Amino acid sequence: MDTPKRRVYDVIAVLKALDQVRTTRKFDGTIVTWIDKSKDSIPREQFMTLKTQLEQESNERKDFQVQVAELKEQVRISKIKLRRESQAVETSDKTEFNTTQLCVRALSSNGIKSVKHSGVEVRIETHEAGMIVDPSEVEVDENEVLIKNLQRL
Repeated sequence: MDTPKRRVYDVIAVLKALDQVRTTRKFDGTIVTWIDKSKDSIPREQFMTLKTQLEQESNERKDFQVQVAELKEQVRISKIKLRRESQAVETSDKTEFNTTQLCVRALSSNGIKSVKHSGVEVRIETHEAGMIVDPSEVEVDENEVLIKNLQRL
């Protein structure tokens, strides 16, 4: 080639700036290597498949979000119904229950703040006013208790 070296290096500099070639300097000259961009692209068919799959999963995600919102609304409505169905008793009198178990639920969504006991008395404190006391007894499966105790060992 009867082209001056300066012109060749100018062309290489432009190609290098466009990220089309890579150069490696050696003691006997410079090696110019073309960069193959075709390996970075994917076939159109594969792209379309991935695109449809992404759209399907996005639609499923939106459907799940709608279901979660509906379920949260159902939970909220159930809590409101639970508050309405339970009779509010505002009294400072003590009530005796002829049972060995009590189940206490907080009406607020924040739950129970603290539980303290002395072995004879239990004090339950909630974040907001309102508790439900259920005096019904639940049978305890002794085998289940035994299994839990064995698992601790």
